[in-house]
Amino acid sequence: MTISLNQVREYGFYLLVFILPWQTRWIIRDPLISGGTWEYGRISLYAWDVLLVILLIISLLKIWPEIKNFKFLIFNFKSNFKSIFQIFKSPVLTYFLLLLFTLTSVLWAGDKALVFYWVGRLMEGGVIWLWLRALKPKLEYILLSLSLAGVVQAVWAIGQFVTQSTFASKWLGVAIHPITQYGTSVVLTDVGRWLRAYGGQVHPNVLGGLLVITCLATVWLYFNKNFKFQNPNVKSNPKSEIIPKAQNPKLLNSYSYLLFYIIQLVGLFFTFSRGAWLALFITLIFYLIIPVGKYVQLDKNPYPENSGLNERQSYFIKQSLVVLGYTFLVFITLGVVLWQPTVGRILGGSRLEVKSVTERVTSVSDSGSVIAKHWLGGVGMGNYTYALQQSVPSQPANYYQPVHNTFLLIMAELGIIGLGLILWLIKRVVFSSQFIIRNSLFLIPILITALFDHYWWTIPSMFLLLWLILGVFKKADWMVD
Repeated sequence: MTISLNQVREYGFYLLVFILPWQTRWIIRDPLISGGTWEYGRISLYAWDVLLVILLIISLLKIWPEIKNFKFLIFNFKSNFKSIFQIFKSPVLTYFLLLLFTLTSVLWAGDKALVFYWVGRLMEGGVIWLWLRALKPKLEYILLSLSLAGVVQAVWAIGQFVTQSTFASKWLGVAIHPITQYGTSVVLTDVGRWLRAYGGQVHPNVLGGLLVITCLATVWLYFNKNFKFQNPNVKSNPKSEIIPKAQNPKLLNSYSYLLFYIIQLVGLFFTFSRGAWLALFITLIFYLIIPVGKYVQLDKNPYPENSGLNERQSYFIKQSLVVLGYTFLVFITLGVVLWQPTVGRILGGSRLEVKSVTERVTSVSDSGSVIAKHWLGGVGMGNYTYALQQSVPSQPANYYQPVHNTFLLIMAELGIIGLGLILWLIKRVVFSSQFIIRNSLFLIPILITALFDHYWWTIPSMFLLLWLILGVFKKADWMVD
């Protein structure tokens, strides 16, 4: 059996998506701050970085036309107001402006190496976009890769919680987290300390955010195994609303997807990440419950003569009830069995929970002082903890953490200019597509978790996952066969 270069490129990309959550890395620079490890000052080369470079090299001829088109868009426009305004309507050109501005921040950043490091990460996001545009990988396989990656992380997390222990491995990029050690994420109750599951991530909240995305990828696969749905607000040919099974091949049967989903739900529960829990439930309500009314309305308008709409409507409602039923069953069952840590985590009355809230409030206050001094252009990409150390000196190393709000962190590092470019980029990527409801499946959990944490901006694997999702949004309409 001969394997073509195109197959190597395509399946290499799916492999990249699958291994993206792994933290295997070579730490190139390992600096200290206040006598302790400065995690956010580290410069690392990850295993998936190497694979990404290999894929870029063997795909260069394929993506070169997209690069040329990119250059044409940048340098070939008329110098009048209308043409200049068109730049800001293009996600690609907005991305280029963001890249240029983050690179410019090296002029005023305190740690210039970190700027170049994170500009490189941003360029990797651009490579993902070029890859999606040029090679058009199948959306189903991208989401299946994410789903399988989530299953691996969830099984790992379940094992950690059941045994209440972790292990260290330099090859897997994980550290040991003794339950009695200061700094380990636990839930404190009257009967003792409960280890929150880390999986293969640096923190349970990061694992929670990752599993929300993989859970929703599994939900998408489960729903689309027989049908493809279009936004009911978009008028199109009613006969194309229902697509026969033969034209939409299912990778696995529905029971496999439900099993994957349940495993990931259990892993997500054991992270005890309140932000991730909230993100999942709000997204499911928005994606599964609200659209039901819109599909029901299709009985009357605009295509009452199309009997296929009733089939689609019935299918959507039935599968929505199945997904929501399993979700509530898993969370209610585990919540009852693990009543004390669940209530303790939700109500937040323990000493550790109060301490956590206090630290978050303090971090927001500290970020406000940094933003007030550098509100226009920020302190430089990746330089927030460096600037915080300059602003609040003589604190222990673990004090210097990014603010637990991605938008405040971006504002501190890139100022109002950088934050404006990113928000505009998200708007152009998401709302330039017709499939607004489908896009919300991944956009909503990212926006919610970004309000409570910083990992979408500070953890390289989650940073690249964000750019992958934005790229899929932009081109998902033609990636599906």
